[in-house]
Amino acid sequence: MTYFYGKGGLRGPPSFYERQTMKPKITMFLCGVLVAVLIVSVSLLTAYFWKSKQQANLYSTLAAARVQDTQQEILSEFLVQPTSRNLYLENADMIGWIQIEGTSIDYPVMQTPADPTYYLKHDFEKNYTDYGCPFMQADCDALRPSDNLIIYGHNMKDGSMFADLAKYRSKDFWQAHKTVWFDTELGSSAYEIFAVIHTTVQADDADAFPFYRFVDAASPEEFADYVSACKAQALYDTGNSAQYGDKLLTLSTCDNITDNGRLLVIAKRILY
Repeated sequence: MTYFYGKGGLRGPPSFYERQTMKPKITMFLCGVLVAVLIVSVSLLTAYFWKSKQQANLYSTLAAARVQDTQQEILSEFLVQPTSRNLYLENADMIGWIQIEGTSIDYPVMQTPADPTYYLKHDFEKNYTDYGCPFMQADCDALRPSDNLIIYGHNMKDGSMFADLAKYRSKDFWQAHKTVWFDTELGSSAYEIFAVIHTTVQADDADAFPFYRFVDAASPEEFADYVSACKAQALYDTGNSAQYGDKLLTLSTCDNITDNGRLLVIAKRILY
């Protein structure tokens, strides 16, 4: 017989009555744990949907303001007093607006050279958020512009920010959404996508593609080498390319599939 230490010292195993008494207590404890887990899960889910809706409302409002601002610029030529919001004045960190028709990508683009990743965790109004806001790499110049403008955005599970870039894994999707619009204070520019790349930012990985190092070409040969590397890494052949003198736009987001994985959509300017 096995003996146990209880409150009264050494004793035998629990009696049948004691075992039967313990069962309801264990059941109640497990039910309490399950209820607690359920409450926490519902709370987290509710908070997630609330934050998602809050961010969606913010950027849809900004997009509407941008459209109104554009309309007012046209009307101002006929001496109509502008009444719209000027988003560049509302936040001096804004350096442009990116849009891909037929997708959810329709956002302001920010840049903070002194704190390069500030908008990784802040929205347009500078509130802390996991959604962040699309932002340009610190050493890129949107107004000059640099040979390669690099813009980062989160791949959010609710489909916001740069999540729709993942759809470019499909060549059919690319064929229907080839054009990226990027507007700055200087005007509106159209870019045609010529390469879609899946890579990693793990420096010691054999498949790593350090796209973030190419901002301005030191020579025509360096530009050509970079474009060739893009096409060699591409998921499929678009039949398009770029040559020295073209201006590039690179959109980058996490692939949410592999550790340190990135999906790149690379385009060249065709209209400005």
